[in-house]
Amino acid sequence: MNFLKSARTYLTVICAVLISLLGTSCEDFFDYEGDCDVVHKVRFVYNRNLKWADAFPAEVNSVNLYVFDSNGVFVKEYFGRGDELSRPDYYIVLDLPAGDYQLLAWCGLDNGEDIEESFSVPVPVKGVTRIEEMTCKMNTSPEPVISRSDDEQMVYSNKQLHFMFHGLLNVTLEDNHDGREYIHTVELTKDTNHIRIILQELSNDEGLNEKDYIVSIESANGCYAYDNSLVGNQIVRFTPWAQFSDVVGVGRVETDGIKYVKGLVADLSVGRMMVSDANKMMLTIRDAKTGENIIARVPIIQYAMLSREYYEQAYGHVMTDQELLDREDEFVMTFFLYNNRWIDAYIDILSWRIVWHNYDV
Repeated sequence: MNFLKSARTYLTVICAVLISLLGTSCEDFFDYEGDCDVVHKVRFVYNRNLKWADAFPAEVNSVNLYVFDSNGVFVKEYFGRGDELSRPDYYIVLDLPAGDYQLLAWCGLDNGEDIEESFSVPVPVKGVTRIEEMTCKMNTSPEPVISRSDDEQMVYSNKQLHFMFHGLLNVTLEDNHDGREYIHTVELTKDTNHIRIILQELSNDEGLNEKDYIVSIESANGCYAYDNSLVGNQIVRFTPWAQFSDVVGVGRVETDGIKYVKGLVADLSVGRMMVSDANKMMLTIRDAKTGENIIARVPIIQYAMLSREYYEQAYGHVMTDQELLDREDEFVMTFFLYNNRWIDAYIDILSWRIVWHNYDV
């Protein structure tokens, strides 16, 4: 009987304590620790690639996070640089009042003090700059190399572009003091691509000399709006940052020997490839001595989109054409020549062959 009375007493005390705690605010209970403050963290993910895996720690070298209020007016900027980005738990803490905000991320603006940067954005002014003004522009040559008209001038880029990423997210910072930790995830899209062009001569064993050909890609994709769409119509002429000849050994069935074939390789960095620009991004290869076009105005984006079905089958994911262009950032295309003329009947793209039937490029 005494045991039951003791148990009732203990239960009564415990209930009283719980009731007291429920009637006490978080601020009062944790006053000495400050544990009632809400924490808003922003993390970054780059999994819009063909591995469907987060490559942010491996590929992103810098983060510029711009915060705008609900009216699109600049509030604050946050930075992230160097080794801290490689931590799996990297995030930025938002020390902002409760409210609605737009988060704009341009990642890849700062790659080191001694490095010539590939992109730049305006310096925002608090309370003045609007989100629509935060365009990201490729740093091309300062002088136009070709003037097509008074309204359209061409600039050029012959550098290996540093990786550039874009992210945009609307967030609401809660107005409470529940002590919770909120995680806001900014998903990034890569805006830079590597295109490798390979030329192969089939008519002889002499191969090709890298100095005999001028490779270029023209596109109006050097400037991006805050929503990552293309801005303006200034044409950028992309030329190789590396161009060389290489030799590959090919087995010869008739002699069981090896035929060594010398081909031309050109590596170019270009900006974001978009379906809306599919008929405007053109590859041209000219004879350096005569200036004659060997391959003229080949629609690179159209060719790139032909690989979508292969990747859908290989990875089991259905994609739109734009999703493929955003996920794939390296395109290898092999063009075959015969007597220095392009055989436009077929082309190798990403190691598989496209065969044209009654198709006029």
